[in-house]
Amino acid sequence: MQPEQLFIFGAYRFAPHTGQVWRRKQEVRLTGKATAVLRHLVDRVGQTVTKEELFHAVWPDTVVSDAALTSCIQELRQALRDQAKRPRYIETVHRRGFRWLAPLRAASPVPGFRFQVPSSHSPICDPQSAINVASREANPTLLRERFAKALTGGRQLVFVTGEPGIGKTTLIGAFFVESDEE
Repeated sequence: MQPEQLFIFGAYRFAPHTGQVWRRKQEVRLTGKATAVLRHLVDRVGQTVTKEELFHAVWPDTVVSDAALTSCIQELRQALRDQAKRPRYIETVHRRGFRWLAPLRAASPVPGFRFQVPSSHSPICDPQSAINVASREANPTLLRERFAKALTGGRQLVFVTGEPGIGKTTLIGAFFVESDEE
């Protein structure tokens, strides 16, 4: 597993290096231990991972009962909308452990995935890159361009300003609807 690899399965994305899970655009909150269990299962996709291996990986140098592991598995199943009787992601291998079932699609993280604080020598705002747009037709194009640049790691800040009632909210709403359809 590469240090900053992203994995996609079903409607989910998982970043093992940060422990973040998203269902489409919404972050799925997991406890640290449940995330560690998920990371360990995903790292061994298709293989049976024994309870002992999970205890050693997730609770090193600590003695915990089976209930701790069961609780993490239940948390994961609930978060991933999975079912023990008809699993899509986590299968219980009776008396042995668990197996990750879903195929994983690896995705490269967006360059600059982690926010970086600029040094005191780099300008926070470059006035040359500021663009004022007065045309309603140009605004969606500008938003798409800025959003695409942000996805590749470029810092972007866009203000949508104007008089009340000129369509700022409509513009943003249309942009998000259009982005969801892509």
